[in-house]
Amino acid sequence: MSSITAQELFSAEELAPGASLSGEELMRAFWQIRKMQREAQQQQAFWKSVNDSMSDAYAKLAASQEELKASREALREANAGLEQKVEDRTAELRAQLERIQAQQETIRTLFTPIIQVWDDILVLPIVGALDRDRVAEMTERLLEEVVRTGSGFVVLDLTGVEDVDAGTADHLMKIHRAVGLLGARCLLSGLSASVARAFTSIGIELGELVSFGELRGALQHVRNVMTGPAPGRRLLKRG
Repeated sequence: MSSITAQELFSAEELAPGASLSGEELMRAFWQIRKMQREAQQQQAFWKSVNDSMSDAYAKLAASQEELKASREALREANAGLEQKVEDRTAELRAQLERIQAQQETIRTLFTPIIQVWDDILVLPIVGALDRDRVAEMTERLLEEVVRTGSGFVVLDLTGVEDVDAGTADHLMKIHRAVGLLGARCLLSGLSASVARAFTSIGIELGELVSFGELRGALQHVRNVMTGPAPGRRLLKRG
Protein backbone atom coordinates (compact mmCIF):
# COMPACT_ATOMS: atom_id res chain seq x y z
CA MET A 1 0.00 0.00 0.00
CA SER A 2 1.54 3.32 -1.03
CA SER A 3 0.97 6.59 0.82
CA ILE A 4 -0.03 9.76 -1.10
CA THR A 5 -0.49 13.39 -0.10
CA ALA A 6 -3.68 15.37 -0.20
CA GLN A 7 -2.27 17.49 -3.04
CA GLU A 8 -1.54 14.38 -5.06
CA LEU A 9 -5.02 13.14 -4.33
CA PHE A 10 -6.63 16.23 -5.86
CA SER A 11 -4.21 16.57 -8.76
CA ALA A 12 -4.20 12.92 -9.84
CA GLU A 13 -6.46 11.88 -12.68
CA GLU A 14 -6.80 8.39 -11.14
CA LEU A 15 -5.57 6.65 -8.00
CA ALA A 16 -3.15 3.71 -8.01
CA PRO A 17 -4.45 0.52 -6.37
CA GLY A 18 -3.65 0.50 -2.65
CA ALA A 19 -3.05 4.28 -2.43
CA SER A 20 -3.81 5.69 1.00
CA LEU A 21 -3.63 8.91 2.97
CA SER A 22 -1.90 9.35 6.26
CA GLY A 23 -3.83 10.84 9.12
CA GLU A 24 -2.39 14.31 8.55
CA GLU A 25 -2.92 14.21 4.78
CA LEU A 26 -6.43 12.89 5.34
CA MET A 27 -7.12 15.92 7.52
CA ARG A 28 -5.77 18.23 4.81
CA ALA A 29 -7.93 16.53 2.21
CA PHE A 30 -10.95 16.91 4.43
CA TRP A 31 -10.46 20.65 4.85
CA GLN A 32 -9.69 21.02 1.17
CA ILE A 33 -12.94 19.31 0.33
CA ARG A 34 -14.80 21.51 2.79
CA LYS A 35 -13.24 24.56 1.19
CA MET A 36 -14.26 23.37 -2.24
CA GLN A 37 -17.77 22.72 -0.97
CA ARG A 38 -18.02 26.26 0.42
CA GLU A 39 -16.74 27.70 -2.85
CA ALA A 40 -19.24 25.57 -4.76
CA GLN A 41 -22.03 26.77 -2.47
CA GLN A 42 -20.93 30.36 -2.94
CA GLN A 43 -20.90 29.90 -6.72
CA GLN A 44 -24.32 28.27 -6.59
CA ALA A 45 -25.62 31.15 -4.49
CA PHE A 46 -24.04 33.65 -6.91
CA TRP A 47 -25.51 32.01 -10.00
CA LYS A 48 -28.84 31.62 -8.25
CA SER A 49 -28.78 35.35 -7.52
CA VAL A 50 -27.83 36.01 -11.15
CA ASN A 51 -30.62 33.75 -12.38
CA ASP A 52 -33.11 35.38 -10.01
CA SER A 53 -32.01 38.82 -11.16
CA MET A 54 -32.31 37.79 -14.81
CA SER A 55 -35.72 36.27 -14.19
CA ASP A 56 -36.82 39.42 -12.42
CA ALA A 57 -35.42 41.54 -15.26
CA TYR A 58 -37.21 39.43 -17.88
CA ALA A 59 -40.42 39.65 -15.87
CA LYS A 60 -40.09 43.43 -15.64
CA LEU A 61 -39.28 43.61 -19.35
CA ALA A 62 -42.35 41.53 -20.19
CA ALA A 63 -44.48 43.75 -17.94
CA SER A 64 -43.01 46.86 -19.59
CA GLN A 65 -43.76 45.44 -23.01
CA GLU A 66 -47.34 44.77 -21.96
CA GLU A 67 -47.63 48.28 -20.55
CA LEU A 68 -46.14 49.69 -23.76
CA LYS A 69 -48.57 47.65 -25.83
CA ALA A 70 -51.47 48.84 -23.67
CA SER A 71 -50.20 52.43 -23.95
CA ARG A 72 -49.96 52.15 -27.72
CA GLU A 73 -53.47 50.76 -27.90
CA ALA A 74 -54.76 53.51 -25.62
CA LEU A 75 -52.93 56.09 -27.75
CA ARG A 76 -54.37 54.62 -30.93
CA GLU A 77 -57.87 54.71 -29.46
CA ALA A 78 -57.29 58.26 -28.21
CA ASN A 79 -56.07 59.35 -31.66
CA ALA A 80 -59.02 57.67 -33.31
CA GLY A 81 -61.36 59.37 -30.87
CA LEU A 82 -59.64 62.71 -31.41
CA GLU A 83 -59.83 62.34 -35.19
CA GLN A 84 -63.51 61.51 -34.91
CA LYS A 85 -64.08 64.53 -32.68
CA VAL A 86 -62.20 66.73 -35.14
CA GLU A 87 -64.27 65.33 -38.02
CA ASP A 88 -67.48 65.81 -36.05
CA ARG A 89 -66.49 69.33 -35.04
CA THR A 90 -65.48 70.15 -38.61
CA ALA A 91 -68.79 68.84 -39.91
CA GLU A 92 -70.60 70.81 -37.21
CA LEU A 93 -68.73 74.00 -38.07
CA ARG A 94 -69.35 73.41 -41.78
CA ALA A 95 -73.06 72.94 -41.08
CA GLN A 96 -73.09 76.09 -38.94
CA LEU A 97 -71.32 78.01 -41.69
CA GLU A 98 -73.84 76.78 -44.25
CA ARG A 99 -76.69 77.82 -41.92
CA ILE A 100 -75.10 81.24 -41.41
CA GLN A 101 -74.63 81.68 -45.15
CA ALA A 102 -78.22 80.63 -45.76
CA GLN A 103 -79.40 83.06 -43.06
CA GLN A 104 -77.28 85.83 -44.56
CA GLU A 105 -78.74 85.10 -47.97
CA THR A 106 -82.23 85.19 -46.46
CA ILE A 107 -81.43 88.48 -44.74
CA ARG A 108 -80.06 89.93 -47.98
CA THR A 109 -83.17 88.77 -49.82
CA LEU A 110 -85.44 90.28 -47.17
CA PHE A 111 -83.34 93.43 -46.98
CA THR A 112 -83.43 93.84 -50.75
CA PRO A 113 -86.77 92.40 -51.89
CA ILE A 114 -87.25 92.43 -55.64
CA ILE A 115 -90.90 91.97 -56.59
CA GLN A 116 -92.06 90.92 -60.03
CA VAL A 117 -95.40 92.71 -60.33
CA TRP A 118 -96.18 91.66 -63.92
CA ASP A 119 -94.25 89.70 -66.49
CA ASP A 120 -92.39 92.79 -67.62
CA ILE A 121 -92.14 94.86 -64.42
CA LEU A 122 -89.90 94.60 -61.36
CA VAL A 123 -90.33 96.70 -58.24
CA LEU A 124 -87.45 97.28 -55.82
CA PRO A 125 -88.63 98.80 -52.51
CA ILE A 126 -85.77 100.75 -50.93
CA VAL A 127 -85.85 101.16 -47.16
CA GLY A 128 -83.16 102.82 -45.08
CA ALA A 129 -79.87 104.40 -45.99
CA LEU A 130 -77.88 103.47 -49.07
CA ASP A 131 -74.13 102.97 -48.82
CA ARG A 132 -71.58 101.71 -51.34
CA ASP A 133 -71.73 98.03 -50.27
CA ARG A 134 -75.49 97.90 -50.11
CA VAL A 135 -75.88 99.62 -53.48
CA ALA A 136 -73.38 97.21 -55.08
CA GLU A 137 -75.26 94.19 -53.73
CA MET A 138 -78.63 95.70 -54.59
CA THR A 139 -77.52 96.52 -58.13
CA GLU A 140 -76.10 93.03 -58.69
CA ARG A 141 -79.28 91.30 -57.56
CA LEU A 142 -81.47 93.69 -59.51
CA LEU A 143 -79.54 93.20 -62.76
CA GLU A 144 -79.63 89.43 -62.32
CA GLU A 145 -83.41 89.58 -61.90
CA VAL A 146 -83.80 91.86 -64.93
CA VAL A 147 -81.92 89.36 -67.08
CA ARG A 148 -83.58 86.31 -65.53
CA THR A 149 -87.12 87.61 -65.91
CA GLY A 150 -86.56 89.56 -69.13
CA SER A 151 -88.26 92.56 -67.54
CA GLY A 152 -88.31 95.83 -69.43
CA PHE A 153 -89.24 98.12 -66.54
CA VAL A 154 -87.80 98.59 -63.05
CA VAL A 155 -89.51 100.77 -60.45
CA LEU A 156 -87.34 101.99 -57.55
CA ASP A 157 -89.86 102.65 -54.82
CA LEU A 158 -88.65 105.22 -52.22
CA THR A 159 -91.75 105.10 -50.02
CA GLY A 160 -89.61 103.91 -47.09
CA VAL A 161 -86.96 106.61 -47.58
CA GLU A 162 -87.47 109.68 -45.39
CA ASP A 163 -84.52 111.73 -46.53
CA VAL A 164 -81.88 111.73 -49.24
CA ASP A 165 -78.48 113.29 -49.66
CA ALA A 166 -76.14 113.73 -52.59
CA GLY A 167 -74.63 110.27 -52.01
CA THR A 168 -78.04 108.56 -52.02
CA ALA A 169 -79.08 110.40 -55.18
CA ASP A 170 -75.83 109.42 -56.89
CA HIS A 171 -76.40 105.77 -55.95
CA LEU A 172 -79.91 105.89 -57.44
CA MET A 173 -78.57 107.34 -60.68
CA LYS A 174 -75.96 104.56 -60.87
CA ILE A 175 -78.68 101.93 -60.50
CA HIS A 176 -80.68 103.73 -63.20
CA ARG A 177 -77.74 103.72 -65.62
CA ALA A 178 -76.91 100.05 -64.92
CA VAL A 179 -80.51 99.01 -65.61
CA GLY A 180 -80.47 101.07 -68.79
CA LEU A 181 -77.44 99.17 -70.08
CA LEU A 182 -79.62 96.04 -70.14
CA GLY A 183 -82.21 97.80 -72.26
CA ALA A 184 -84.72 98.22 -69.43
CA ARG A 185 -86.27 101.49 -68.25
CA CYS A 186 -85.97 102.68 -64.66
CA LEU A 187 -88.59 104.77 -62.80
CA LEU A 188 -88.82 106.30 -59.34
CA SER A 189 -91.92 106.12 -57.16
CA GLY A 190 -92.90 106.97 -53.62
CA LEU A 191 -91.20 110.37 -53.55
CA SER A 192 -92.43 112.31 -50.54
CA ALA A 193 -92.49 116.12 -50.47
CA SER A 194 -89.38 116.16 -48.26
CA VAL A 195 -87.48 113.85 -50.60
CA ALA A 196 -88.49 115.94 -53.62
CA ARG A 197 -87.33 119.12 -51.86
CA ALA A 198 -84.06 117.37 -50.96
CA PHE A 199 -83.43 116.47 -54.59
CA THR A 200 -84.09 120.09 -55.55
CA SER A 201 -81.98 121.60 -52.76
CA ILE A 202 -78.91 119.51 -53.58
CA GLY A 203 -79.28 120.26 -57.27
CA ILE A 204 -79.66 116.67 -58.48
CA GLU A 205 -80.79 116.41 -62.10
CA LEU A 206 -82.83 113.23 -62.55
CA GLY A 207 -82.62 113.57 -66.31
CA GLU A 208 -84.52 110.75 -68.00
CA LEU A 209 -85.37 109.10 -64.65
CA VAL A 210 -89.16 109.59 -64.51
CA SER A 211 -90.55 109.90 -60.98
CA PHE A 212 -94.00 109.42 -59.42
CA GLY A 213 -95.46 110.28 -56.05
CA GLU A 214 -96.92 106.80 -55.56
CA LEU A 215 -96.08 103.30 -56.74
CA ARG A 216 -99.55 103.03 -58.23
CA GLY A 217 -98.84 105.95 -60.54
CA ALA A 218 -95.57 104.38 -61.74
CA LEU A 219 -97.27 101.06 -62.44
CA GLN A 220 -100.12 102.76 -64.29
CA HIS A 221 -97.58 104.64 -66.40
CA VAL A 222 -95.79 101.41 -67.27
CA ARG A 223 -99.06 99.75 -68.15
CA ASN A 224 -99.98 102.61 -70.46
CA VAL A 225 -96.59 102.34 -72.14
CA MET A 226 -96.94 98.58 -72.52
CA THR A 227 -100.43 98.80 -74.03
CA GLY A 228 -99.38 101.60 -76.39
CA PRO A 229 -97.12 101.34 -79.43
CA ALA A 230 -93.99 99.34 -78.69
CA PRO A 231 -90.98 101.65 -78.31
CA GLY A 232 -88.63 99.04 -79.70
CA ARG A 233 -86.58 98.68 -76.55
CA ARG A 234 -83.59 96.38 -76.45
CA LEU A 235 -82.97 93.87 -73.62
CA LEU A 236 -79.70 92.02 -73.18
CA LYS A 237 -80.12 88.48 -71.95
CA ARG A 238 -77.54 85.98 -70.81
CA GLY A 239 -77.14 83.35 -73.21
